[in-house]
Amino acid sequence: MKPIDPTLATEAIGLVTGPRQAAYAHPQVNFSRIAALWSPILGVEVTPEQVGLCMVQVKIARQLHAHSRDSVVDAVGYLLCTEACREED
Repeated sequence: MKPIDPTLATEAIGLVTGPRQAAYAHPQVNFSRIAALWSPILGVEVTPEQVGLCMVQVKIARQLHAHSRDSVVDAVGYLLCTEACREED
C-alpha cells in the first residue's frame, strides 16, 4: 500500500502562501474577481467559495483523464484557498 505523501500538502501550502498569492492576491480578492466575471456568463451569482470548489473540480477532471502530481498539488491548493474564502460561521 502506498503511503500518504505529505510533500503534496507542503508543496501546495508553499505555493498558495508564496508565489501564487504574490502573483494573484489573497484568494478572497482573486476569487471575488473571478466570481464577478463568471456570474453574468452563468446567469447566477457565483461566490468566491464556489469559484474555489469549481477549480478543484477542474483538477479532478484532469486527474480522471491522466494522473498528474501537479493537478493533485493544485487541487489541495484550491481547497486551502476555498477555506480562506469561507464566511465565518
